[in-house]
Formats: sequence, C-alpha cells, structure tokens
Amino acid sequence: MYKLISFDLDDTLWPCMPTIEAAEAKLYQWLQQHCADITQTYTQDQLRDKRRQLMAEKKTLMHDLSAARLAHFEQLSNEFSLNPIWINEAFALYYTARQQVVLYDDVLPVLQKLKPHYFLLALTNGNADIQLAGVGDLFHGQISAADVQAAKPDPAMFHKMMDDYQLSAAECIHVGDHPVHDIQGAKNAGMSSIWLNRQQQSWPLTERRADYEINSLHELPSLFSA
Repeated sequence: MYKLISFDLDDTLWPCMPTIEAAEAKLYQWLQQHCADITQTYTQDQLRDKRRQLMAEKKTLMHDLSAARLAHFEQLSNEFSLNPIWINEAFALYYTARQQVVLYDDVLPVLQKLKPHYFLLALTNGNADIQLAGVGDLFHGQISAADVQAAKPDPAMFHKMMDDYQLSAAECIHVGDHPVHDIQGAKNAGMSSIWLNRQQQSWPLTERRADYEINSLHELPSLFSA
C-alpha cells in the first residue's frame, strides 16, 4: 500500500536538546575567546532568549533556523559595533556542532531494513542535515521548512514530497514524535501517520489520533508487513 515513508528528525531519530545545548555551549566558548563583549554582557541562556525574541518579532525566521541564527549574530554584531567578519566562522562552528547527533539505538537497523522496499524521506522543521549528521545513506532525500518556507504542521513539506516522487497521499505515511507538527501536519496533507511515542505518554490533543502509535522504531517493519 505505502510506497514512501517520511520521518521527522529531531526527537524522532535522535534527542534534540542535548545536541543543541552542546552546540550552543561550544559556540559560547568560542564567543568568549573571539567576541568577549557579547559574553561579558549576556549569559548563554540570555543569548538564547534574545534569539527567540528575534524570531517572535520576525515570523519568517521561524521557517529557517539557520537564517534565524545568522540574523541573531548580525543583531549582536550591530549591538556591540563589531566587525561582522566573525559571523561566518561562528555560524560554521555552531552548524557543524549541531550535526553531531547521537542516534537512538533503533534507527540504523530499522531504516536499513526498510530502505530497499520504500522511498525514505526526512522532513524537518529544523536545520539538521542528514548528510552532515551521518545518516544520508539511509534516506532518498530531505526536505526542510526552509525549502518550502513553511514549517509543519503546514502541509507544504508533505505536498512537495508527494509532488517530487509523483505519489498520492494514500501512498505515503509519516513517522514523527510531535503530535501537532508531525501527526496533524501529515493529516493536513491527507496522509496517514505514525506517532512515535518513545516516552509512552498520553495523547495530548482533542483531535483524532495518529493512524498508528508505536513506542520504538523496531515496531515499524512488522506494522508494514501486517
């Protein structure tokens, strides 16, 4: 029935916040050495809050987290009258660190088993890159919110995926951890969905649940063969 399985990345294939926090800590250490005026004024948490405030004020940045990070650096550079030459190096350091993910144990064996039989696509609201994160060979492609200028649960990523592979919604199914971004997003595109509920939480929404619920990716192959 299904020909394509799409997967969310952050908190579906790897824990998100430990990755981001480690990257931001590395960035802050770099700023202490190269842009001390910034770190003498703001703590790491305060810098995070400033970036989130900037994104709230400029809604388009919500769809491109790399652009948001760069805009934040530009804001800081202007605030402290710094030569902006530091921005590209700082972003490169952060972006590289952001890709240093630690996969959940079920990711490699399950995706390796599924890939010969299905198109596998990565769909992300964030700026993880499957090639830089070392999982590019597990997928046939990736679409991010920045590519379509719309984040899940907007159906734009799902529609682009279906258009790119010339498949109908009935031939695609999405796997993700987030009830709104992933499950409702897939439903907004007319697709079936699988809620990966690793923490065995109660369904938090009043809207109709996912078509399937699993606690581990190890459940996927048998689900599709049923």
